[in-house]
Amino acid sequence: MTLEADKAVEIVLENIKPLGLERISIFESLNRVAGEKIISRRNLPPFDTSAMDGYAIKSADTKDEGAVLKVKGVIAAGDNVAGLSIESGECYRIMTGAFLPNGADSVIQHELTDNGKEQVNIPQKVKNGFCVRYKGEDLKAGDVIDRIGEKISPYHIGRYVSAGIFYTSVYRKPRIALISTGSEIADPANQDNPDMIFDSNGQMAYQFFTQLGAEVSYIGVIKDDKDELLNTFKSLNNFDMVVTSACISAGDFDYMNLIADELGIKWLFNKINQKPGQHMAFGFMGNTPVFACPGNPVSAMFCNFYYVKPAIQKMMGLKEYRNKPISVFLGADVIKKKGRVQFDRVKIVIEQGRLYAYPFTTQDSHIIESLVSANAYAKFTNEMVGTVAKGTELSAYIFNADQVFG
Repeated sequence: MTLEADKAVEIVLENIKPLGLERISIFESLNRVAGEKIISRRNLPPFDTSAMDGYAIKSADTKDEGAVLKVKGVIAAGDNVAGLSIESGECYRIMTGAFLPNGADSVIQHELTDNGKEQVNIPQKVKNGFCVRYKGEDLKAGDVIDRIGEKISPYHIGRYVSAGIFYTSVYRKPRIALISTGSEIADPANQDNPDMIFDSNGQMAYQFFTQLGAEVSYIGVIKDDKDELLNTFKSLNNFDMVVTSACISAGDFDYMNLIADELGIKWLFNKINQKPGQHMAFGFMGNTPVFACPGNPVSAMFCNFYYVKPAIQKMMGLKEYRNKPISVFLGADVIKKKGRVQFDRVKIVIEQGRLYAYPFTTQDSHIIESLVSANAYAKFTNEMVGTVAKGTELSAYIFNADQVFG
């Protein structure tokens, strides 16, 4: 059954479910996906705190014409202020981050005074609460921190630690079995053979899925042999997903469709009205999703990006798991021959505050250089046939954001 690309994505995502949770240390949680709400155990700041180096004062002591106050001492950050207080006409020198003594309600910066050591001249009226960070202003004990479905960043970890939380539940990493096929393909671990092609598909997919946060097992290269491919599938255990490349088209040695019945694989689709990657299949072997991607490197990686990536991200529990398009302007004319959706490799550049997409010189599916030099896929819809003019606004999907935005 041939589907449109957008419908194929929906079928994939409708049939993928998030995995279960596991409990880990906050300090090992970077890039994992938060799976529970956190209850803060602490106030931040724990007490009213000075936001600047200055003097802790009573604002009522200052008038329009200023005030002269007695300096009782110095309070540094981390000092215990229990028992320290000021009365009218008194103050403490105080450092940034230090707790305010009892009776103080404001802080005036050193540079706004004569910086006196025993008494200080304050030449202006100070507003109550000036330069004060209040107890619990950032976080209160009992506050709920709900970041479920978000990938944990260094900033999330800082938030959790500041709340006094050191263990949390995260979604389990998907376990993916990765299989490449083709008698002409060589595992890179094998000795060089000029008559064979190293398995770049498997290596690109391995790194791509690992970068997303999955646990990937590279099963290796399976020759164009039906029994060997069948036995390889039968040997797979405890995987959450299987991804293959090649062996899914209509050639004499494309065995994926032939072994599907023996394995009980039920395809939900096996052809998509798109370029690249027309011959791609998605289905289930029992409860395990199977993505059978094309053999040409560009086609395989596009399908990994457009279909497998959002499936992995949904499995990982991410709240935002879909690929998000951005609007770009075509940087050069493009000739589109057929009435099907086409995802061309383009290089997006920022010119005078606008995003322009420049197509790679060739869109052939075997040109790996196009993946290296480009940074996005520009989407040409079914209706676009003939010359698509420079300046046309398109949707694009960025796959190398660093190259675009730095």
